[in-house]
Amino acid sequence: MADCFYIDADGIKQGPVNTDHLKELAVRGLITPDTLLIMDNGYKRHARSHPGLFGSATQQTYSGTQTSSGFFDIGFTRFITNTLTSFLWVLTIILAIFGCGGAFVYAANNDEPILFLIAPIAAMLFLLSMRMAFELDIVIFRIEKHLRSVEKNTETVSRIEEHLRSIREHYEKK
Repeated sequence: MADCFYIDADGIKQGPVNTDHLKELAVRGLITPDTLLIMDNGYKRHARSHPGLFGSATQQTYSGTQTSSGFFDIGFTRFITNTLTSFLWVLTIILAIFGCGGAFVYAANNDEPILFLIAPIAAMLFLLSMRMAFELDIVIFRIEKHLRSVEKNTETVSRIEEHLRSIREHYEKK
């Protein structure tokens, strides 16, 4: 099939790439069904509508094994941590509120007035530490995503260098 360009996660136009390379990028998670493709005739469409690119719930991974996406992805080609982080953050806030409320009830029933001061401070410190841990997780996964992009760009540069080398050899023979 004809070459096309795509807009990567950072909004940068990449390519040209053929359908086989698009499939490889999809398997590696560098393009998604929502990635914008620009065909050689200038027509724009999302990757989900590109024939043979996102046709089924299971995909062939880069290593060639079959896996499904989401929680049961035994090849770990997609990470669910970023998806779960918001949910876990809400649960953490609820836990802090109930913990603080429980401390208030205990303080009222056992004549421990100092807990009225300590419980909110402990809850805030707990929330702060958990927020920092969640942000660290997200940063690590974003680093991984950008490293995949660097790997892809390195492969592109290698192909260009090889092409230039073959052109140079062709002209040196003449």
